[in-house]
Amino acid sequence: MTSLDKIGRQPIAASGAATTRSGRLARELTETLKLAVPIALTQLGQIAMMTTDLAFIGRLGGEALAGASLAHTIFFISFTFGMGLVSAVAPLAARAFGARDPHLVRRSLRSGLWAALLVSLPMMVLPLRGEQILLALGQSPAAADLAQHYLFGLTWSILPALWFLAIRGFMSALNRPEPILWITLAAIPANALLVYLLLYGEGGLPRLGLFGAGLATSIVNSATFWSASGLPRAAGRSGNIMYSATSGASTGN
Repeated sequence: MTSLDKIGRQPIAASGAATTRSGRLARELTETLKLAVPIALTQLGQIAMMTTDLAFIGRLGGEALAGASLAHTIFFISFTFGMGLVSAVAPLAARAFGARDPHLVRRSLRSGLWAALLVSLPMMVLPLRGEQILLALGQSPAAADLAQHYLFGLTWSILPALWFLAIRGFMSALNRPEPILWITLAAIPANALLVYLLLYGEGGLPRLGLFGAGLATSIVNSATFWSASGLPRAAGRSGNIMYSATSGASTGN
């Protein structure tokens, strides 16, 4: 081969390598977006549920809205602690999924569900004593009382919400975030309707005020968890976490 031939072939080889790298980058970007967009939309959907609560409560007046806002602050101070523990499900399950260890994938979810159960009970103490905490912080008695009414209904959403987060992390680790997104999107109008009915006493239901708004959110959070509870088993049946022996991993239960 002459030196001229070598010179003529070098740009072609470089061009082919660049095309390969470009194609690989495009595929990785596409896969990242397919995973990230549903997760981001799910998070926005959960924020929309809270925003819906405040929008309906705002029609009761500024004092009720202030009480609900204070209640959310107390609630999320407690909830964030549990959320941090449950968020460990996603990286643990993803690592096990990448290692093709279905037993460890399932154990990551079970550990997250048990952790949520154990921490939810002490976490409920803070919201259930929200009025005393707000009064100690110098808030007005009227606003603190309204916040406590809201918290009496909202506190019961802690456990199902944490369980839902554990399943959400598990499904994300398996590259299956879409079902969680559909459940969240369905929960937004359901939450809005139930908050409206219990807050104002429409449709023959009792007028429960702020307690009704919090209770409605707890009911919807429980429903979203039960709707999502079958997803891990369905993912296993579909082959997402079940590998054949030829892949080097066990298919144990």
